[in-house]
Amino acid sequence: MAFAPDGRLFVCLQSGQVRVINKDGVLLANPFVTLSVDSNGERGLLGVAFDPNFASNHYVYLYYTVPGSPAHNRISRFTANGNVAAANSEFVLVDLDNLSNATNHNGGAIHFGPDGKLCAGVGDNANGANAQSLSNRLGKILRINSNGTIPPDNPRSFPGIAGSTSGANRAIWAVGLRNPFTFAFQPGTARLFINDVGQSHVGGN
Repeated sequence: MAFAPDGRLFVCLQSGQVRVINKDGVLLANPFVTLSVDSNGERGLLGVAFDPNFASNHYVYLYYTVPGSPAHNRISRFTANGNVAAANSEFVLVDLDNLSNATNHNGGAIHFGPDGKLCAGVGDNANGANAQSLSNRLGKILRINSNGTIPPDNPRSFPGIAGSTSGANRAIWAVGLRNPFTFAFQPGTARLFINDVGQSHVGGN
């Protein structure tokens, strides 16, 4: 979920709806948008963010799982018209790598950094090798421009990882993640804190 600059709260439901709670705490009857999503396991509608210039351009960004064989995750931009998305306003920024049959580790968090770039947490699709590879965008933090293009100052290589990025993989900004399902920038800085997940539980009750 995310607060719009005007105080409304936009809440993602995994099943594909974005619901709006107004500034008085009232859940509005009509969804902002209803998407067709694959919501199996940890898939579905997973992230929402507002453009830094939302007050003038009314752009809302969503991260969701597109159904298909195979399915894949997508980041799209919608234009708000009051409390609903304008009809046919979806603009696809990024179609991510095809997913395996594993339905967990999709990531889904999206936030604008202090530099005005959109960052996205993408899970490793339950395959740890993805996080250590620069040949796909799984298990990574991505950094893109608000129109979906890739900033030229993204790193091309990473310590301890073979090779360098090219093509769509130039969006990679950080590697080695399992399922960065949420993250946040420390206010007033460019420091990023990521919530990731572990492999197994060790210890007593």
